[in-house]
Amino acid sequence: MNDIFYKQLIKESPTGYANESENLHYRLLSDDELRVVTIRDIAQQKTVREDLQENKNFFATLLESIPAPVFYKDVEGRYLGCNRAFEEFYGKTKTELIGKNVFDISPVELARVYHAKDVELFIKPGTQTYETQVKTARGLLCDVIIHKATITNSQEEVTGLIGVILDITDRKKLEKALENERKLLETTLISVVDGVISTDNYGNIVFLNRVAEFLTGWTQEGAIGKSIEEVFNIVNESTQETSKNIVKKVLESGKTFEFTNNTILISKDGIKRPIEDSVAPIIQENGEIVGVVFVFRDVTEKKKRQKEIEFLSFRDQLTGLYNRNFFEAELSRLDTERNLHLSLVYADVNGLKLANDAFGHSVGDKVLQRVAEVLKKQCRANDIIARIGGDEFVILLPKTTSEETNIIINRIKKDLAKEKVDAISLSVSFGWKTKRHSDEKITDTLKKAEDRMYRNKLTESKTMRYKTFELIISTLHDKSECDKHHSERVSQLCVLIGSALSLSTEDIDELITTAAMHDIGKIAIDFNILNKPGKLNAIERIEIKRHPETGYHILRSLNEFSKIADYVLAHHERWDGKGYPKGLKGEDIPLISRIITVIDAFDAMTNNRPYRSKLSHTAAIEELKKHAGTQFDPHIAQVFIEKVLKCK
Repeated sequence: MNDIFYKQLIKESPTGYANESENLHYRLLSDDELRVVTIRDIAQQKTVREDLQENKNFFATLLESIPAPVFYKDVEGRYLGCNRAFEEFYGKTKTELIGKNVFDISPVELARVYHAKDVELFIKPGTQTYETQVKTARGLLCDVIIHKATITNSQEEVTGLIGVILDITDRKKLEKALENERKLLETTLISVVDGVISTDNYGNIVFLNRVAEFLTGWTQEGAIGKSIEEVFNIVNESTQETSKNIVKKVLESGKTFEFTNNTILISKDGIKRPIEDSVAPIIQENGEIVGVVFVFRDVTEKKKRQKEIEFLSFRDQLTGLYNRNFFEAELSRLDTERNLHLSLVYADVNGLKLANDAFGHSVGDKVLQRVAEVLKKQCRANDIIARIGGDEFVILLPKTTSEETNIIINRIKKDLAKEKVDAISLSVSFGWKTKRHSDEKITDTLKKAEDRMYRNKLTESKTMRYKTFELIISTLHDKSECDKHHSERVSQLCVLIGSALSLSTEDIDELITTAAMHDIGKIAIDFNILNKPGKLNAIERIEIKRHPETGYHILRSLNEFSKIADYVLAHHERWDGKGYPKGLKGEDIPLISRIITVIDAFDAMTNNRPYRSKLSHTAAIEELKKHAGTQFDPHIAQVFIEKVLKCK
């Protein structure tokens, strides 16, 4: 049998596996071919036997030189032989293999597969190729391709088969790795927040991710094979021109292009969205460009935020008017001859600081907002109105004479007179100047408008401050009737102690005024804190202690009350230096403040308060005596007790 096999073994290269290492096929000689090598002449038998032995040796050597495992079997499936590579693959020698079948050397599950394939080949002789797995000598499962061919004798009877095993484990691992990488890439592209479209090198679409489907309005199934221009319809926002030949540009240049401004994507259903996108070539390792990938995103929200930022960069957040930066840029832009006459109006809100100090910044903000509304209402669409400072506004009026400006200002004043914010009247001082000739400097025009405004403000602002001051007093008394009566009683007692201390008429007048105003700072304290029936917490005590400073700022707004402001600021200082807000001590505290401290405390003790009941005069006097020299000026306390209260 072996002689017949070796005599009939022919080496062939298997089609489709040219890249496998040493892949071989074997076939059997036909009868005609057999006859060629058959003994033709009895006289030559010895020579033929020698040739056959030589061929046998040649094919045996050839078989052993094949690096792939090779085996051959009889029709019963028993191994007849193999090469060294097969022995090493299974870890068995030829002696151990010959006469055995697949069930003897392979796991049952795999053996059944091999046996079934052998049976198929014997039933239908010829060749057979299939992929399967083999368990090696090391106990590892390897992916293999098995090539088999039937062996026939001279009567064309199948006598066995020969097989070659090609180990494709590494190739399978590579294929699996590539497939995993492909799936990972596809999953990544599907899940990214940007739209992704790829095309072949003809510009026809081969892939869309979900974001691209949403933004273009096309499904992947519907888009594949379509031209990029049909699916990815983009135009320039400014010119409305369609972008064409993008793929061609990328393919020809091999470069990436980015479109970050003014690109609009029009979806299949006509929705327009601003996008940012980039287009890049798909380049293989050999440098060949095989397609183009588009990556793009919807920047509608980004554009919106940019506009908001731009708005804020040129707008005053509180009033919505333009800010100083924008005004200065517009002043330069509009300073041209065609805009003459060019009028500039400077405006300043009167009493804003006083309103802030007394009623809080929220009220002051409302005042500014209401003024801004009136200015916008009475000015024209092309006029530029800007808030350039805390309480300062500027109005830029192109092609407007001084007379026309005067009319506009009068309209604004008339409208302002009708407005109030929490009982506060709106008062604004104006000054304006008109540039008539191109050789006039616009900065000089603005300065003259500002100077005129300040001249008007000298009288208008004072009037407004008095009105606000009266409003503060009225509001405080409405807010707390207890404080109103307290101030009245303290003022009356101050007249008496002023005489007892032999103060001058001027000092007594200041003392009486201070007594009337000493708690004016309480206007800024919450009503619930002022009238709280229980003990104040730490935060509430801090609020209460702010009222001397608040009163100081309110009174300082009027020149005639500047000295009174200092007295009010110090009326809660203590003789021992433990008072507030500055911690002044002894005679560093103004005399009038020391007097107010004594009388303020006595009146507070002898009248009911929300947080406690009143003390008797006797008990209150004892408290004054007890704290004389610590809280109170001892001399003033003594004079008050002995000469005003007539007690010893």
